[in-house]
Amino acid sequence: MDHRQEYPERDELRAKFTRWLETIIKRAKIDYLRKYENRPEIISYEDIPESELIDLTQCKLWPSSTRMQTPYDFEEERLTKAFMELPLKRRQVMELLFLADLSEAETAKRLNCSLQYVRNQRCIALKKLRSRLMEGGDDE
Repeated sequence: MDHRQEYPERDELRAKFTRWLETIIKRAKIDYLRKYENRPEIISYEDIPESELIDLTQCKLWPSSTRMQTPYDFEEERLTKAFMELPLKRRQVMELLFLADLSEAETAKRLNCSLQYVRNQRCIALKKLRSRLMEGGDDE
């Protein structure tokens, strides 16, 4: 015996549920596409070539108090050398944090990047500087 003949109301309920579920899924897909449709493409700061980055030392839009001088005037020449060996992006983060004395949030805003990116770059730069200075030992 065919179960559809035995329980016709069950099949009708199943059909209604299936149509309802299909409608919900369709609307969820449309909402998802609308949400991400006009979203700009996100490019990692690491993927931008250094030649296309703004040199913060030459930027005329910034107040002169935040413009950095190169070469850096550190007390130890080893520190200046180690600092100059950092990649441009990390050096810019470090300049703004420590030389211009900006907060992490202000640095992120100036560099148009996330706060977490600034924190990561600071941490990596400090590790690199520390290891470079430890390699040099006490030459003085």
